[in-house]
Amino acid sequence: MALYTPDGVEYIIGSVIGKGGEGTVYELPYSAGLVLKQYNETLSPIQAGKLKQMVAMRNPAVDAYAAWPAGLVYNDARELCGFVMKKLTGFVPLHMIFSPMDRKKLFPDKGYNFLVHVARNLATAFHKLHEAGLVVGDVNEGNILINANGLVSFIDCDSFQVKGPAGYFFCEVGVPRYTPPELLRVGSFTSTIRTANTDSFSLAVLIFQLLFLGRHPFAGKNRFKADIDEETAIREHEFAYSLVNTKKKLQTPNDSFDIRNLSEELIDCFHRAFEQEERPLPADWVRGLDNLLGTIVTCDESRLHTYPGKMKECPWCWYRKTRGILYFLDDSYLKDNTQLNDIENFVNGFRLDALEFKKWSGSRIVTGITPAPIAPEFVSAKKYKAALYILVPLFILVLTLLHFIPVLPGVYALILMPFFFVFLVKRKNFGQSSSILGKELKRRRQECQDRSLKLESLIDEHDNAPDLNRYNTGLEQLSKLILRFRQLPEEFLRLKKEMEEHVYEEQLHWYLRTFDLEWYPIPSIGTAKKTALANSGIKTAADITQLSTLKVPGIGPKNQQLLLSWQRQMATGFVYIPDNNKLADGLDAVNQQVQQQKLKLEAEIRQAYQSLTYLKSNIANRSIVLENRISEVIQKANQYEADLRAFEKFVKYF
Repeated sequence: MALYTPDGVEYIIGSVIGKGGEGTVYELPYSAGLVLKQYNETLSPIQAGKLKQMVAMRNPAVDAYAAWPAGLVYNDARELCGFVMKKLTGFVPLHMIFSPMDRKKLFPDKGYNFLVHVARNLATAFHKLHEAGLVVGDVNEGNILINANGLVSFIDCDSFQVKGPAGYFFCEVGVPRYTPPELLRVGSFTSTIRTANTDSFSLAVLIFQLLFLGRHPFAGKNRFKADIDEETAIREHEFAYSLVNTKKKLQTPNDSFDIRNLSEELIDCFHRAFEQEERPLPADWVRGLDNLLGTIVTCDESRLHTYPGKMKECPWCWYRKTRGILYFLDDSYLKDNTQLNDIENFVNGFRLDALEFKKWSGSRIVTGITPAPIAPEFVSAKKYKAALYILVPLFILVLTLLHFIPVLPGVYALILMPFFFVFLVKRKNFGQSSSILGKELKRRRQECQDRSLKLESLIDEHDNAPDLNRYNTGLEQLSKLILRFRQLPEEFLRLKKEMEEHVYEEQLHWYLRTFDLEWYPIPSIGTAKKTALANSGIKTAADITQLSTLKVPGIGPKNQQLLLSWQRQMATGFVYIPDNNKLADGLDAVNQQVQQQKLKLEAEIRQAYQSLTYLKSNIANRSIVLENRISEVIQKANQYEADLRAFEKFVKYF
């Protein structure tokens, strides 16, 4: 089905960028900086009206912080079916920086100050959107993207609450763990008016997760036997990190960042956001986070270890030394025993240049050539031939004279008999002389032609040495081997990174296996769906990853997103304590693998270099030999040419 602008211009659709429960996002190869979202189902009049209102409300301030609808999209039936929006390049979901391993993979040079910086930009984004009269509504860590500069952008903006001339277009969806208690008590988001104050609760949760490395403010240790899930804790204002609620049911989780490490300004903001109905505004967070950024210091042991200046020591070093926990991953905890320091020293001994011989351009003319003397047999042959040329006219002259002088017939016979005898003899010799001279002339001409062809063949062989292509091809292969050899340190780092990620993911996997789907409440995932998941082998939080390749009846894209969100929620409690023995074994295996590659490449480089050196010597020697032969052939060709011209002149005149 073709898709069109409101003016009827067809969009050229590219590859699929993403697909979700609501629709599919496509590349627009001929619309720079834009992508297109097409809905899976026909839009209701309310949804269509909301999209039209959003396009009308578009302005630069909104565009700066959101992938806002920039234009409407229609199908063949002239029905509104989607919209175009700006393309976000280099952005990743916000939750990707909650995990230490994800932070290392995406932003390896970013420390705690980066998390504070992102939180500050997030608060700014909320502030600007609220100024534009918008309410985000459905706030969660999956519909907010960030880049390496800490810039923030919202996606799925069609779920925002928008106010039009006739009233509100509501946000009818939401994730419970980011929803304020007053909205949870309502039970339904249909026709519920959200405000900047309800957004401020969601913003505070996200800021908390950033500053507390993925922890949720309403997830803690239960002080009593009865379990308290996040949704219940939010309803009851059970802020696990509260310093003022002396009767709270939840305590701060083990090995969590202490809220007292923050400024009093930010501590107050968190208490107001989670324990009061009138919450701090985004601008309050911007000021508090700016002030915190101004106090951040860097640890002497690691550039990734940045922390609030009010702390007496680096908390990340303390967790590492006393608890074995790594919240910021660099390579200092991995004992690198690889020996790849001699890479350049080795390859410097195998440098060769491409060979490009100049084409032969010498003169083909040799001056001072003296023709060889004509052989005696050819001189004799010419004499016989010349004698005949003399006798024939003389014979004709005698006959003519006898015709006018009356003589007896017998006298005719006596006079003509000598001529006849000489004619017979000369006729035989003439035939022989003509044959000898003709054959010799033909032979000499053929010899000249052969010498010329031989010369061209030698020059072509000189200019297009077959081994030259082999040499340059081999040189290219040697260069590739040397490049691979130079890249061994990078290969080691890549394999080490893969090994480290495997150890981390293995630990996380076993941690997630402790969360059985049957015993945990998951929004919109009831007993029937849990049974369908279990029948497909998905029984724990760790198994949910299989949904990327496994189809489960009744579990569509929306449910998959809900399950993945729940899995991320469970993963926030994971604390990475490296298994040093497993890491050491893994590093040994990686080092051994790289050393084997190194030895193999060294042998291949040496062999290739020896072959090329041999080829280069052969090519140079062959070139000298060919140049000498070309000079010889030119000399002989010029001699043969001079002899031919002299012989042609010799046989021409009689």
